[in-house]
Amino acid sequence: MASSTVMLDRIQAKFELGVTIALFHWPALTLAVQNEWGGAESAGKREWFAGAIVEMFEQRPQTDLEDVETTLLQVMSDEFEVNVEDDTAYQVAQVIIDIRATTSEGDFSVVDKLHSEWVAKGGKPTAIFKEVEGDDDEDDADGDSVDLEDDSEDEDGDVEMGGDPADPPKRRQNPEPEVDEDGFTKVVSKKKR
Repeated sequence: MASSTVMLDRIQAKFELGVTIALFHWPALTLAVQNEWGGAESAGKREWFAGAIVEMFEQRPQTDLEDVETTLLQVMSDEFEVNVEDDTAYQVAQVIIDIRATTSEGDFSVVDKLHSEWVAKGGKPTAIFKEVEGDDDEDDADGDSVDLEDDSEDEDGDVEMGGDPADPPKRRQNPEPEVDEDGFTKVVSKKKR
C-alpha cells in the first residue's frame, strides 16, 4: 500500500510538472507574462494558472480536451486580457491531455522530455507547437499573414534585429529661444521649428 501511495504521489507530481512546463512553453502566455499584460503579478498568475488546470482534473477526472481548451482561452481573456485567435490553445490543451494520459499510466517520458528541453534551453520556452498548414485561405485574404520562416535567424533561433541599442536615435535640435528686449521669450509653433 505504501508503494502505491508513493507511485500516486509521483504521478501527481509529474502531471503538475508537465502542466506547468506546457504553460511555460506556450508562446501566447509567455508573451503576456513578459509584457505584464496581466499586471505586475503576471508571473504569479501563470503559476496560479497551472495550479488551476491541475485542480480542474482533480475535481473533475473526466475533464476532456474541450474543457481544457475552453479554460485556457477563458483565463487568457480574463486574467491577461488576451484573445488567443490561433490554434495554440488547442495545441496546449492537447499536450496537457497527453501528459494526463501518459502520467496516469506511470509513463513519464513526455514530461521528462519537456523538462529536459526546458533545462537544456536554460528555462526558456521551446517550440512544442507546430504550425498546421491548411486549405483555409480565408485568413490570408486580408493580407495580415505573417511569415514565420525568416532567414535572419541564427542557429539558436534568435532574430538579428540590427543596430546597437546603446545608440539612441538622433533627435532634432530645437532652436534656441528668442528673447526680445523686454525679456519675453518668443513662442514658436511646432510647424515652424
